[in-house]
Amino acid sequence: MTLEEIADRSGFSTRQLHRWFDEYLDTAPSWTMTTVTPIYLLIDGTYYSNNHCLIVYRAENLKRTIFYRFTTHEDQDEVASDLLNIKDLGYIVIGVTTDGGDNIVRAVQYVFPNVPRQRCVVHVQRECLACITKRPRFPEARLFKNLVQDLSVVRTQNDKLWWLSMYHRWVEDNEEYVFQKGVVSYSHQEYYIHNDLRKAYVHLKRALPNLFTYIEHPGVPKTTNALEAFFGHIKD
Repeated sequence: MTLEEIADRSGFSTRQLHRWFDEYLDTAPSWTMTTVTPIYLLIDGTYYSNNHCLIVYRAENLKRTIFYRFTTHEDQDEVASDLLNIKDLGYIVIGVTTDGGDNIVRAVQYVFPNVPRQRCVVHVQRECLACITKRPRFPEARLFKNLVQDLSVVRTQNDKLWWLSMYHRWVEDNEEYVFQKGVVSYSHQEYYIHNDLRKAYVHLKRALPNLFTYIEHPGVPKTTNALEAFFGHIKD
C-alpha cells in the first residue's frame, strides 16, 4: 500500500502521514515482554540444498518456536547472538538440549555457563550406531551396540547407575581392544585396527558428562525430537 492510498483511506494528508512516520521511525521500535517466562530450550539445525541451514530455538515447555535463523552453517558467533536476543526478550533459560555440534555447544556455554545442558540422547545413539553399523561383526562391537541402545530405557537414577555400571564394565573389558593399532608394511604408518568402534566409543565418552542431565534436572528434555519432527514437516 502506498502513502497516497493510506492518505486516501484515512483522510489525512500525505504531509501529515510523512511527519508521523518520520517521528515514529526516528527511534527504532523494540519489543518487550510483559512477563518473565522460564523455558527449557531446544536447539538444532538442519541443512538444505545450496548450502542453506535453518537453526531453530524451541521453548519445549511452551510448545513454541521462539527464534530461528537462516544461515549457511552453525556459526558460534551467530548462535551466541541468537541466545543473547532470547535473553533480551525476557525468557529465562533453565535448561538447554542440543546435539553435539561444537559451535552450538560453545555458544551455549558462553551465554549460559551455569544452565544445565543435555546432549540429545537420540543424536548420540544415531552417531554411534552409524559408526559400527546395525549389524556389527565382532562381539565387542555387538556389546557396544546393546549398550548404546539401552540408553533409551534409562529414566531414573537407578537406571542411570545400572547403565553406568554396564558402561564401565565394557570399557574395562574392551578399551585396550578398541585402541589396538596396526602398522602398514610398506609405509610403516600406524592405524587403528578397529577404527569404527573407536570412533563410536570416543563419541559416547565425550557425550557422557551431559548425557543424563534430564535425570538430575527433571523437565530438561532428553532429546531434540520435537525439532526433528518440525524439520521433517518443513522438508516434506
